[in-house]
Amino acid sequence: MGCKTVGRFVYDSATPQAVAAGGNLVFANATTSNDCTASAGGGVVRIQRPGLYNVFFNATIEATAAGAVEVQMRHNGAAVPGASAAVTLAAAGDLANVAFSTPVTVRCCANDTVAFAADAATSATVAVCVVEKVA
Repeated sequence: MGCKTVGRFVYDSATPQAVAAGGNLVFANATTSNDCTASAGGGVVRIQRPGLYNVFFNATIEATAAGAVEVQMRHNGAAVPGASAAVTLAAAGDLANVAFSTPVTVRCCANDTVAFAADAATSATVAVCVVEKVA
């Protein structure tokens, strides 16, 4: 029997996680995982088995300054078109939710990674990544 529901990776704290411009959101806890996925540290989730996966991402971000913040998913270090969410925050301390989902194909013998990078300095109080194998 192969992997089905694969992994849920979470950062959830009253203390916001600081994210530098271009930096990855880090998931402190793997609340559900198996031998198909692992949190490799540095905000990277590793998908260790070939197949088609749905990747779901949701985060509550907090502005460090007024302006736009975009969170972009990277697959093996490359930005995934359409796998991003952006919000414009009016002032430091403002909160907003960003979310998206996208399919990811992992080729045979691959050890692929997904990561979620902010294009501007921000912080996050909650960040969740769910990786689910569909085929």
